[in-house]
Order: sequence, then structure tokens, then C-alpha cells
Amino acid sequence: MTAAGADVRAFSLISAAGRIAIGLGMLAAPEPAMRALGFSQVSPATAAVARIAGIRDLVLGGVTLAALDDRDRLRTATIGNATADAGDTLAFAMAIRAEEGTAGIRGVATALPATLAGIWVAWRLS
Repeated sequence: MTAAGADVRAFSLISAAGRIAIGLGMLAAPEPAMRALGFSQVSPATAAVARIAGIRDLVLGGVTLAALDDRDRLRTATIGNATADAGDTLAFAMAIRAEEGTAGIRGVATALPATLAGIWVAWRLS
């Protein structure tokens, strides 16, 4: 494996593990997870949405782990992850305008770099 291939694999592995950890946190403890993200109000409805997002991250992380040894599948998984991260970036940017500025800024600060890193990895896998 080349150094570039090792970088892509390492990023993919770290990204997948991070998604799984975040997913488990959102699923098991949505209220503290939402507060850690900076949301000021956590209701039963927002806790349910947090759990949905947690399951999404568990699935994305699992699919990425399962694809580590297949370049084409890993590229597809990475594009899916980057697309989800781009959606998160948009949603967090909208939260800034909805008086959830802390959550929005924290979210954009993490989701945007994840989106760009995912695009870079997908490009490297092309």
C-alpha cells in the first residue's frame, strides 16, 4: 500500500469510528449529546430526532468499515458520508438563523471540514 493509500485508509477508519461513537452517543444519551452540540433546548421531539441522526451515523460508519478493503465500495461510502455531512452543514447553518447560534457554529465548524475531507478522500479514491 502506498503512503497515499494508507492516508485514505486511516482517514476512512477514523471517520467510521467517529461516526459510530457519535451515533452511539446520540442513540444512548440524546439529551447530553444535544447539549454538548450547543442546543439550548432539548425536548422529547428533538431527542427523538437526535436518535434518528445517531442511527444514521451508526449505519454510515458501519458501511464505511465494511468497505475498507474495496476501493469502489469505499468511494461510494465516502461520497454518501460527504453528502450527509454537507446536509448537516446546511442544517447547522440554518440553526444559526433559528436562534441556536452556538449549536449552529459548532455544527458548521465540524460538519464543513468533514464534508471537505470526504470530498478529498473520494477524489483520492477515483
